[in-house]
Amino acid sequence: MTLADPNAPGTTIVHLEGDIDVSNAGEIGERIGQVLEGDDVEIVVDCSGVTFVESRGLAMMARVQRSAEDAGRRLAWRGFSLQVLRTLHTSGLDTYLEIEP
Repeated sequence: MTLADPNAPGTTIVHLEGDIDVSNAGEIGERIGQVLEGDDVEIVVDCSGVTFVESRGLAMMARVQRSAEDAGRRLAWRGFSLQVLRTLHTSGLDTYLEIEP
């Protein structure tokens, strides 16, 4: 996971790569949670490098989306592969997460 310089004031872009699974979902969720505690109003999670998401990763995504809503911040997800989009659709998370094209 890497943090990029904001493209616009008040925005942080988080880049994720590889699998999101039991081995790293907790850590990723904590790191995104730390970003949510910052001053930026908008956080974009770029998942173009994500190859696979399992159930712990899905739960983490739902949890941080809820945390963003509770904090009054915009959290958007983008760059999902077709395989990951199918997983999100099957789980129903595609209707809960804010997914950008």
